[in-house]
Amino acid sequence: MIVYHGTSSRRAQRICTAGFLPKKPSRRVWFAEARSYALGRARTQARRAHDRPVVLTCEMDLGQMRKRLGAKRVFHKNRVIAISGAVPVTVLRSHSGVGLPTTPEELAAWVNRMLRLKPYKGVGRRHPGIVRLSRWVANRFASMPRSTIKPTELLHLAQQWLPEFFRGVVLDPERLKVHHRVATVEVLVEPPPEKVREDEALGLLDGAKPKHRIGGLRMLAELEDPDLFDWCMMFLDDESTNVRLAALHTMLRCEDGHPEAIVALAGSDDKRTRGAAIAALAKHGGDDAVNWFKRGLKDPSACVRLETAALLPLLDPTEHRAIFEFALYDPNPDVNRRARKLTTGKGYAARRR
Repeated sequence: MIVYHGTSSRRAQRICTAGFLPKKPSRRVWFAEARSYALGRARTQARRAHDRPVVLTCEMDLGQMRKRLGAKRVFHKNRVIAISGAVPVTVLRSHSGVGLPTTPEELAAWVNRMLRLKPYKGVGRRHPGIVRLSRWVANRFASMPRSTIKPTELLHLAQQWLPEFFRGVVLDPERLKVHHRVATVEVLVEPPPEKVREDEALGLLDGAKPKHRIGGLRMLAELEDPDLFDWCMMFLDDESTNVRLAALHTMLRCEDGHPEAIVALAGSDDKRTRGAAIAALAKHGGDDAVNWFKRGLKDPSACVRLETAALLPLLDPTEHRAIFEFALYDPNPDVNRRARKLTTGKGYAARRR
């Protein structure tokens, strides 16, 4: 299947040489069947890293991935995929704005990174093998400008032309990783408590009963999982309305979000779903958040207006006077009570009777 991975430009460059490696705080690699969703993740990652967003296109066999990593380490729901483990660079199909190393400096750094060698102990850019590798890349592009070079090709050539650096290592061509031959001793290590609870939460997410899936989302929220928003996205098409509502409400606890996939739910005929979706968009809507506040406070259903009014503390009453006016004159006493609490002493007129 074709899937997409959203990331930042610098991370994309590392992925093109070393594959997808789960790192803290996420400890997972995320993909999506929809490019638009991956682009939302890319923008979030790029904003955090002060970089530009990049979407990588991949071709993936989830069945093979489950065989290699284990069924419980590959989670696929609502066109979103979370993989707890390394994904090889060979799944890359195409990418934009990133590429393999070509200059001697880049190639030397790439080989050292593959071998996990410090620059002062590793290969230098003037090494004959690196110079030969750089010339090979230049000739390849000169003779076949439209061709692509697979990372595995470079690694095999590096192994051939830099043999002294590859002695005593085992090459894994699929994952583009090398393992040093060392004696190993098996040691039983107890997993940390948070890992145990995380595994319990993921087990609940896969449960047959709605209350189990709701419990799994609640547990991940308590653990402050860094990918909580993405876990919630997986359950927006759940067969149970209560699970869908739990996912939308849990999104309000997320620091960041990419809300494009929630927009359709804001027009739901079910007032509870509509209210929860509008609230999530008011929280994560970015520049459009103010418009979602207005839409929620104008909704004919009181429960939708209450969901929206609960997020009024996110706004400055002085800057968003029109929005607070909507809430102050709302016929529902709970809505205008929330608005009065936030506007007292801020120059607002008393509520008309």
